[in-house]
Amino acid sequence: MALHQLDSQFDPMRLDPMRISKLSLVVLALVIGATAAQAQTNNASITATAAVQTPINVVGAQQLNFGNVFPGVNKTVAATDLTNAGRFDVTGQASTPVTLSFTLPATLSSGANTMPIDTYTGIHAATSAQTGGVAFNPVTGANPTLSGAGALFVWIGARVTPATNQAQGTYTANVTMTVVY
Repeated sequence: MALHQLDSQFDPMRLDPMRISKLSLVVLALVIGATAAQAQTNNASITATAAVQTPINVVGAQQLNFGNVFPGVNKTVAATDLTNAGRFDVTGQASTPVTLSFTLPATLSSGANTMPIDTYTGIHAATSAQTGGVAFNPVTGANPTLSGAGALFVWIGARVTPATNQAQGTYTANVTMTVVY
C-alpha cells in the first residue's frame, strides 16, 4: 500500500487541487482581461455641423439732414422725420436678433469750426415706412430682430445747437452704426 501511495504521488494523470486553483485563476484573469480590453476599444462618433447664416449687410441709405441752420437757433430733426432723419438699411438672416451700436459725434465740423450735436433719437422697424417702429436711444443701442424677410430699417434724429456767433459753413460728421448677430 505504501508503494501505491508513493506511485499515486508521482502519477502524471493525477490532478493536484492546488494546480487546478492556480490554473482556474489564470484562465479567469485572461477572460476578465480580454473583456476589459474589448470594453476599452469601444468607440462612437458624432458629426460636427455648422449652418452658415446670411451675412449682415448695412447701407447708409439717407443722410441726417438739418438743412439750413441759423446762429443761436437750435434745430432738431426727429427720428420720425422720413425726409430728414438719417436712415440705415440692414439685411441679413430672416427673423434673427441683432445688436445695434452707434458711434455718435459730439460735434459737426466745418474746417476748424465746430457745432455741437446731441439729443440723439432712434426708431427701428421692419418696413421703410416705420410701420410698427420702436423708439430707442442710440446712445445705448438696441436689440431688434430682423423681419421675416431679413430686413430692418433704422432712423436716427438729433439736435444741433449753433452758437450765436457760429461761423458760416457746411458742418459734417459721421454717424456710424454697427450691427452684429
